[in-house]
Amino acid sequence: MKILDRAADLLISLLVKLITLVRRDWYAKNRARVEEWRLTLYALNRSPTGVAGLILSMGFVVVGIVGPFVAPYGYDQFLYLENPDLYLAPPGSYGMLLGTDIYGRDVLSLMLYGARVSLVISVVTIALGVPLGILLGLIAGYYGGKIDEAIMRVTDMFLAFPALVLALALAATLPQRIREALVENQAFAYAMAAIFGVKPDDAIHLAPLISIFTALIIVWWPTYARVVRGMVLVEREKTYVEAAKALGYSSWRIMTRHILPNIMSPVVVLITFDFASVNLLAAGLSFLGLGAQPPIVDWGSLINMGGSRFPTAWWLVFFPGVAIFLTALGWNLLGDALRDVFDPKFRRRIEFRV
Repeated sequence: MKILDRAADLLISLLVKLITLVRRDWYAKNRARVEEWRLTLYALNRSPTGVAGLILSMGFVVVGIVGPFVAPYGYDQFLYLENPDLYLAPPGSYGMLLGTDIYGRDVLSLMLYGARVSLVISVVTIALGVPLGILLGLIAGYYGGKIDEAIMRVTDMFLAFPALVLALALAATLPQRIREALVENQAFAYAMAAIFGVKPDDAIHLAPLISIFTALIIVWWPTYARVVRGMVLVEREKTYVEAAKALGYSSWRIMTRHILPNIMSPVVVLITFDFASVNLLAAGLSFLGLGAQPPIVDWGSLINMGGSRFPTAWWLVFFPGVAIFLTALGWNLLGDALRDVFDPKFRRRIEFRV
């Protein structure tokens, strides 16, 4: 525990230093908030499932960032052309730790490249879809009336369609237009190639992956809009909101500076769970053939490749499946621990012990 607490103190200190580089007087005004962050990490350190989830989820993030740089082979190195024996070579043979695929490519390297793909899809989906849902939920819950009615009816339209079905429809129709945009806009193509860790010449093959996170963004925001709206309806009737109105604060400041911080704990927990959900749904779309296209791979496409050759090429199904399972497990364990940490009764017991 002491080692984890020291790591938490170091992380908080680094964060404070980074913020004070931009705003020098920030720490003096937010000392209590910094101590709250520190106590939150202390409480998380005392949850075995939370620590396990944090290790798994952060391991996934690290592998996703550095994976393409440390992969032994490139995703486009078809070793089968040089040595036909490398066709579906089992794990451990010819120096391939996790075996090879039907093109003689190293499965370990493909797994590392696939981690980058999964990380990009989950981060982009959460980073773009969640703020949209939070913003619409804030506006609907705070203003009410016709604005609330209009936003919620649009939300109901999206919620009426199963997320997977709507994502399938969008992921099947978007790639052609995205492919045209990649061909016409070289800057966009280079940017996408850098983000996914592939060669610029292969950027055109990223169209299905871009369509996946575009589809997921479109189907992901309604849940947050609904959840945030319900919490805002409760918060806007409380005394601190009435006091802020009496002081003449603008509606935007009340929503973002007063209401939003008080409803973020459940939203953060929901975001953590959704990292797992996005990974599973993205892998499912790739498994159905709507994701990565050769030579680019992700975990779902690897399972799709090995599915027709199972159990002969069991490693093409087993290793990506384990990676997906551990990633989803890590985010769910972390989310479950954060839900306990944000609970006031549990936090109070932790604070007394610390």
